[in-house]
Amino acid sequence: MTNATRILIFAVSATLALPAFCDDQQKAEKELTKITAMATDFTGRRAVNVTMSETFGVPRPKLVEARTLTGLNYGSLFVAEQLVKNGISVQDIAAQLQSGKNIGAVANEQHVDWKEMARDAKKFNSAVDTNLYKYFTREKGSAAQDVADKYDVHYDGVKADADVSKNDISAAQDRFLKWRDEAAKAQGSDRDKTLSTGDERVAYSDHVATGGPQASGTAGPGGTMSGSGGTTAPAGMGGPR
Repeated sequence: MTNATRILIFAVSATLALPAFCDDQQKAEKELTKITAMATDFTGRRAVNVTMSETFGVPRPKLVEARTLTGLNYGSLFVAEQLVKNGISVQDIAAQLQSGKNIGAVANEQHVDWKEMARDAKKFNSAVDTNLYKYFTREKGSAAQDVADKYDVHYDGVKADADVSKNDISAAQDRFLKWRDEAAKAQGSDRDKTLSTGDERVAYSDHVATGGPQASGTAGPGGTMSGSGGTTAPAGMGGPR
């Protein structure tokens, strides 16, 4: 086989592999967007933070620190934590984001397996649903856990939290309300059944539309996978309890 033939075979193989690679990344980004959308609400953000801490073995305040340093929303932070698990530091990621790259580009340079990323992110979203259900069945216990973990959702916010579409937020709201209602059924409670749709989805825009609460300093360089700007978020799913 000549060198020219080898090069041609390689080029054809690469061309055929590219659509599959792009498809895997799109599937991953779809799951990552679900993470970001759920975290636009205070209660949803708490569930995402707890789940990420459990998934990666990182203390909850450290995740807040990482977000402050990088400016990443939770969907992008999931990618960053996967990269950290593979050996790159948060500081290195922040430096690359500061240079103008987005988290997707950083991940591609690290040869991330997007198919595996999509699978892991899907499992993560299921775990978020479980933690939402747990929150609604034991709110007082969840508040005590936050105190023990030294986590305050009011200090867990970056501008990139708003980088999500209204449709994605609406889908997250549906998940949120589903698990709230499931918890109410399990407890034999009708406490929220009389609320209007508007009342069910309050206490959201105050902290997201302004970029989210900041613990200190300014927002970091990160953002969405694509690096595009987000939309102003509508009224949300339910505020801090």
